[in-house]
Amino acid sequence: MQEAPYGKRCPRPTLRVCLLCLGSIILVGILKTPLDSLWSIDCSPPLACDQISSDISDAMSGRKERLKQDDPRLIEKIRTQYLDPPSLQPYQLTVGDDPSQGQSSAIRKIMGEFRDGFFVECGALDGETRSNSLVFEKTLGWRGLLIEGDPKNYELVRKKNRKAWTVGACLSTKPYPHSVMFEQQFNLGKISSNDVDFTLNMTGVIAVQCLPLYSLLLALNVTTVHYFSLDVEGFELEVLKTIPWDKIDIQTLSVEYIHGSWSKLELKHYMKQRNYWSYNEVALPEGWGNDFIFVKNTYKKKIDYLKSSLRLE
Repeated sequence: MQEAPYGKRCPRPTLRVCLLCLGSIILVGILKTPLDSLWSIDCSPPLACDQISSDISDAMSGRKERLKQDDPRLIEKIRTQYLDPPSLQPYQLTVGDDPSQGQSSAIRKIMGEFRDGFFVECGALDGETRSNSLVFEKTLGWRGLLIEGDPKNYELVRKKNRKAWTVGACLSTKPYPHSVMFEQQFNLGKISSNDVDFTLNMTGVIAVQCLPLYSLLLALNVTTVHYFSLDVEGFELEVLKTIPWDKIDIQTLSVEYIHGSWSKLELKHYMKQRNYWSYNEVALPEGWGNDFIFVKNTYKKKIDYLKSSLRLE
C-alpha cells in the first residue's frame, strides 16, 4: 500500500473533530474563569468601560462615596458630560462691554491691560447682567469658564454666545462632588441645603449637582487663573476652603461677603493665611457689589503695588 505523503492535510471529518475539541477546551476555560476577572477587562478607549467598571454616577451625590477632586473618572465625566465649549456664534448681548459693578475696574487697575488671561466667574447669572468677566473676554481676549448653578439661568447664559467654557452646576462647598437643593431666584438664587431630599416638593427648589473648582480646572487643563469672580450668595468661604491652593495659581479674586454666615474679618483672615492681601472693598450705594478684592502676594506684593501707584500719580 502506498504511504501518504508527508504533510498531507487531515480529511475534512477529522478537521471538524479537531475544531470541536478546541472549542470545548476554550468553553471550559471560560466557565472556570471567575466573573470578577471577566468584568475587569481593560477596555480601550477607557470610556468603553464606563458601564462595566468606571461608572461613578452614584458617587456624584457625595453620599455613598466621596470622590477625590483629581479622580480621573471624575475629570473625564466633567469633560464629556458637563462642560460646554465656547460659542462660535455672534454675541447676543444688550449692554456695553463692562456691566460689572466695579469689580472688573479694580482688577484692571491691579493687572493693567493684561491680555490673553484666563478668568473663572461663578455666579454667572445670565452671562451678561452685572458680569465681572465680560470686559476681559471682549476687550482683552481672555478665555475663561462661566459657572451657573440655576438651570433656568444657565439656559440664558448659553443664549448669550459667550466665548468661554460654561458649566451648568454649582461649585462644591465640600472637597468632593455632591448634590444640593437649590433655590431658583434669578440673581438671588442660592444653595438651600447641602443635603438633597428628593421627597421635598417645593416650588422653585430643585436638586443641583456641585463640582469642585479644582476638578473643573483639571478638566480644562488649566492651572493658572488670572481672575476668579466668586458670588454664590453666602457660601463663598466654604467654596474657597475646598481649593488646593498649592496646586492652583489664582492671582486675583473678587469675593462677595454680604450673605455669608461668617464675618468679613473671617474671610480676610482666611485669605491672608493663603498668602493674599486685600486690595480694596467694592460696595455701591444701591447695595450691589459687596466684594473684597484679593491679590496673591507672589503675583504682586502690596508694598510694590503701592509704590507703583504713587509713581503713576
